[in-house]
Amino acid sequence: MKKITIGLIPSPDVSQKLMDKIIDKLKINIAKKLDKNIDWQFEVKVNTFVGAAEYVNETIQKVIEMKERNNWDYAVSINDLPSISEGKVVISDIGTKDGVGFVSLPSFGAFPFKKRIVKAITYIIELLYNKEYKKAEKINKKINWNYIFSNVKHVTPEKAVKTDVRLILQSRIIGLLRVLAGMVYANKPWKTLGSFKTILTLAFATGTYISIFSTPWQLSVAYTPGRFVLLMSLSMVGMVVWMIFAHHLWEKSTSKTQIQYRRLYNMTTVMTLAFITVMNYLVLFVVFALSISIFVPEGIFDAATKEGANNSIENYLRLAWLATSLGLLVGAIGTTVEEEDEIRKITYSYRQRNRYYETEQGEDEFEDKESYGGVQQTHKEQDD
Repeated sequence: MKKITIGLIPSPDVSQKLMDKIIDKLKINIAKKLDKNIDWQFEVKVNTFVGAAEYVNETIQKVIEMKERNNWDYAVSINDLPSISEGKVVISDIGTKDGVGFVSLPSFGAFPFKKRIVKAITYIIELLYNKEYKKAEKINKKINWNYIFSNVKHVTPEKAVKTDVRLILQSRIIGLLRVLAGMVYANKPWKTLGSFKTILTLAFATGTYISIFSTPWQLSVAYTPGRFVLLMSLSMVGMVVWMIFAHHLWEKSTSKTQIQYRRLYNMTTVMTLAFITVMNYLVLFVVFALSISIFVPEGIFDAATKEGANNSIENYLRLAWLATSLGLLVGAIGTTVEEEDEIRKITYSYRQRNRYYETEQGEDEFEDKESYGGVQQTHKEQDD
């Protein structure tokens, strides 16, 4: 029986974990789709180089080197950084001559469904296999895993020497929204609540101190919903802005980064911190609502605010809302005492963090800075 070995090269963390989950399904799917009489072997090797979006040729070259070094028939890398060609999101670049390809995981959005990833990798292997063994003159362009609201299209890469097929999302807007959601997903902000203990502690202490005086009680009763929303918005925006600039999370212009990617990284940071801030706000609100209802006597509250007992629940929620907003504003200061590395781990995916340190340390190491920003990806549209 003929044996074909496929090397899968995921980047660490999200891509690696996803590959562990889909490898068995991928084996079955490829054997079923291509040839059951072939012994399909898979080898998974994690590598950090995968995902240098600005350097497509360099990335593909390293995939080719790994393929040759490990004696693989084909090699596919699964990276966790975005790839953009003429403003459109790239799903995959494929070099049929060298038997390699790579997939940009963020292009699949906030919910990279395993079934869709399996179909995408299977499709790439199918292209490589057919090109080598069936000597297909025309590549099969039928894709049965199109996205909702945005079709996948074949294009021909330009200014590239290692790839000859590129898959892109047709819609610019939907594509960019999807890739942003995918990058935020890679940061896993929902797992970070325990990393902000200082902020939550300071915010809770401030809110508790505020809630024991009668003046905030009166303000909470007098405020209109619009004022509450404005104060809440100011506290959340203040938290995000303070964390970005206190910990230098805003990526500045450098010779190593194209502006389109820098904007994506900065937007990802903003969205990740916004998600974390909303989570912290909701936790604080629930805690304040419970503590105020227990420790603020109803009779004293009604007497101080001249409100009737019929509105006690609403008034307690109003006071909790006020205490949460003011507490979060003060709690933002607590981010300055958090470890900067810990904050960066929360706001950057693994590849983004590596990229940040490489940029900071290597800015002055290259004489030809103008050409170091990588090749601007372009493509030629094809007729289907």
